[in-house]
Amino acid sequence: MFLKRRKGALNVLQSDLIPIQVKHAFTTRRITPSSDFPSNENANFRIDSLPETAKYWVHLRDLLFTREHVCYVHSQVHGGHVRLIDPDKPEGVEKEIEGFRFRILGEGDGIIKPFTRKPIFLTINTADCLPCLIYDTNSGAVGAVHAGWRSLAADIPAEAVRIFGKAFGSAPKHLLWAVGPSVDMDNYEVGREVIAAMETAGYADSDWKYDSDTRPGWLPTRGGKFKLDLSACLSLRLRNLNVPDKNVDICPLSTFTNPASFYSYRRDKEIRGLQASVIG
Repeated sequence: MFLKRRKGALNVLQSDLIPIQVKHAFTTRRITPSSDFPSNENANFRIDSLPETAKYWVHLRDLLFTREHVCYVHSQVHGGHVRLIDPDKPEGVEKEIEGFRFRILGEGDGIIKPFTRKPIFLTINTADCLPCLIYDTNSGAVGAVHAGWRSLAADIPAEAVRIFGKAFGSAPKHLLWAVGPSVDMDNYEVGREVIAAMETAGYADSDWKYDSDTRPGWLPTRGGKFKLDLSACLSLRLRNLNVPDKNVDICPLSTFTNPASFYSYRRDKEIRGLQASVIG
């Protein structure tokens, strides 16, 4: 279950599936401006936006972690690459803007960090895609995965599960998946080419474990278009990867229908801002 939490000037969402000692949050647009924090609720991590959003990130970092923590981030490309970082052998380029330190790892849509005492946290940005934060109860490792339809079609859930297994000997039953707000099915219309990609990726295979509780991943609508349910597709894929249903917590809130709380590319027709999902 997702809970609303007030963290200083920020209002965030947290999943009670993730143990309390594992710091994590899904940000919203709702903030309480103060003298030391401006009315900027945008968590966009793009480098050209950071001079304006750095103060936001400093505030978020200090509320959840410490000033020594370094944020690890990818250049997201809507693909299937998941990177396992080695805290003792940092990759990429570390930068600092307005006191906020971050390390850019290159292109990718998932990051996994082994259990470590080093001050590191992971982040992904989303507007309508699925933000997934993962905790491994076996090893203490954590992960952050950005999953839109392209990443689902590239089977990024399976890649994350594979890396946790190979690196830490963890089974799917050890992985807890907290999935933040995303676009709802009623407001996510796609073309036949998207459904074809999902079918090619196996999301329509007859040997998958459908049951009475499984929602359809997509439904036909007018003009040859389809309504696509990202969270249903993810749920189905995780089930078929043998991640227990009880290990998956999906936030029911829609980014599209809650403009006061979330940015939505589908609704706004442009990237006006982004939410952040962080774990460390």
